[in-house]
Amino acid sequence: MNLVVSIIRWVARFLGIFLFLFFVWFAIEIGAPNLDIMSNQEVKLFIANILMLIGLIVVWKFELIGSLFLLGGYIFFSIANYSFWIGPIFPIFFLIGILHLFCWFADISTLLKNNKFTVRFLFK
Repeated sequence: MNLVVSIIRWVARFLGIFLFLFFVWFAIEIGAPNLDIMSNQEVKLFIANILMLIGLIVVWKFELIGSLFLLGGYIFFSIANYSFWIGPIFPIFFLIGILHLFCWFADISTLLKNNKFTVRFLFK
């Protein structure tokens, strides 16, 4: 079971790296957005993207918190865009969040079985 969880965790991390680099590439190509001329919906979508990108970074150190950022950012993005399935790229954020959340639950269930659970693990 540990091998499966490790493989899933590293697949999610590699997907996150490629997705992060994809968005950084577009940010360099297009440049920083001017928030003064953006509509309210565009600002909401920009904030959701920033939340998801922060989640991709945080998930490396704090798996639960990062996956919650990813899932929350994607849900906020879906609500702001009035659609849950938005193209081929954005659902990958949701997939990465689900995979990391699964890995965190697998780790915590192993600790609960061995009676080694501490509150500190919630922030790991």
